Amino acid sequence: MKLHVVELRDPDDAYSEAREFLFTRPIEHNVLLTVLGQSRELAIEGRFWVVRDAARVVGFAIQSPPGMHVGLADMDDEATRTLAEAIEPPIPGVIGLARVTSIFAGHYAQHHRLAASPREGGRILELGPLRNVTTAAGSPRLATMEDRPTLVEWSIAFAGDTDTRHGPSTEMMERILSRRQWWVWDNGGPVSMVRYSDTAAGVVRVQHVYTPPEHRGKGYATASVHHLSGELAGRGLRCMLYTQLENPTANAIYLGMGYEPVAEVLSYDFG
Repeated sequence: MKLHVVELRDPDDAYSEAREFLFTRPIEHNVLLTVLGQSRELAIEGRFWVVRDAARVVGFAIQSPPGMHVGLADMDDEATRTLAEAIEPPIPGVIGLARVTSIFAGHYAQHHRLAASPREGGRILELGPLRNVTTAAGSPRLATMEDRPTLVEWSIAFAGDTDTRHGPSTEMMERILSRRQWWVWDNGGPVSMVRYSDTAAGVVRVQHVYTPPEHRGKGYATASVHHLSGELAGRGLRCMLYTQLENPTANAIYLGMGYEPVAEVLSYDFG
């Protein structure tokens, strides 16, 4: 039977439709699941596409909030091309597993007569057995509302360093802090930060790892990620993170503490 695409605007409907499909690859689909969860909880607008083969879901994509790159689930080539034809321009770009994103970008550009430019390569890593690393001076602690000005400043700097959107909104930041998901490494004051995502299908994502330039080279970020990874693994969660392939230092550090490669990711911009 010919594949067909359904576009939804209600995140609750999207979750109900795609949940079983997304849960089959909880590491690869972690960002999609957490963004979908935030859209549901905070009533964030968005567009959600479900690819169906009769009653069976075989593909999914999300754009929430509007204006963001479209996030692609892991799906086969036919579902990817069907989705590329169904999503009407304009969208700024796409991001997802390297194979899926490349096929989508090529077919989308051809079908809609647009230019497509590769933007960034990354890698998904999952924590295996956690290995010891050299610790840093100071100690980890949960971030508090008093740390918010520092976290805002560092989030903006992090976005500049990684060429991503700015950090969480005020509402989202208060939500993260109240849920005790944001940590700082403290050595006479905050010197580094790290936080983690909501849990989805037993998986949690370490993210927003940042040390300001004046505190770099002292092992604070490594110690922060190692501590948080141990905390999360100790709760019985599968722990993952994303790295940029252009940053060999960070990749080596994560591999050294026990993270293992799962898949490569790519993003494309459309002109």
